Amino acid sequence: MKLLLTIAALLVANTCNAQVSYETEKDIEFANVDGVSLKLDAYLRPSETPMPCIIYVHGGGFTSGDKSQIQGPIFEPLMKLGFSYISINYRLAPDVQYPVLTDDVERAVEFIKANAKRFNINPDKLVLMGDSAGGLLVSYVGAKHKPGNGVAGVISFFGEHDLVTRASENPCAVDGKTIPRPKGGCISGGLAAYLGFKEVTETTKKTLAAASCVTHVHKDMPPYLLLHGTRDYGVPIEQSISMQQKMQQAGNYCRLVSVVAGNHGIGSWSQPGQQHYKTA
Repeated sequence: MKLLLTIAALLVANTCNAQVSYETEKDIEFANVDGVSLKLDAYLRPSETPMPCIIYVHGGGFTSGDKSQIQGPIFEPLMKLGFSYISINYRLAPDVQYPVLTDDVERAVEFIKANAKRFNINPDKLVLMGDSAGGLLVSYVGAKHKPGNGVAGVISFFGEHDLVTRASENPCAVDGKTIPRPKGGCISGGLAAYLGFKEVTETTKKTLAAASCVTHVHKDMPPYLLLHGTRDYGVPIEQSISMQQKMQQAGNYCRLVSVVAGNHGIGSWSQPGQQHYKTA
């Protein structure tokens, strides 16, 4: 938990103007699955001792995005204060569905741990971080990993955590707008592509539950930091509230930082009153 609290505090680091030096290694293959090469980009701080490291999982509605999207507002302050940063790719929907995407994230974690010496990082100080679709993926993987074989912490920006509740929302906040809940359930286009179905039935409810982070919460999980805008019309903040409640009920540390009037996306958190997430 100490590492996650340190990272949370360090998000204020963009007030520091010092230049940061790091070495870049791009397009490193961490797995090859069914002929598909999965790659990562590593931004490594030079150091005589192994460094803590962020493993970043991009967003994009499960259907788009790339490891090149490193989230500058977060990347810069973390690098300046001594963290290495690895950004990964994963296979995208609709070509693949759950649980393939989360499996790819797990493969990346395993590869990075196994190659900690190569990257000069501390395998016991790895933190998964993702936003939007990536926020769901990192929260899920953090919950599924067994104690002692996972990561030191998870940071999720506006991720979906409780898909059963999400599908039953009325009104329904999807794709940047609020509408009456459709007959088939409140499932966004990206989420439908990820799950492989558009409507909620007795059969698909089981998949919704299995794909939900809250389902897999258990005792002795790594600490979580959740960040979410209060006016998120893509993924309502109630999704993070639900995860926090579930984590705390299991006796785990989970902090939720609410960004007042923040919409979906860190880029929308630009007003002076919304900058407190950087000092969370």
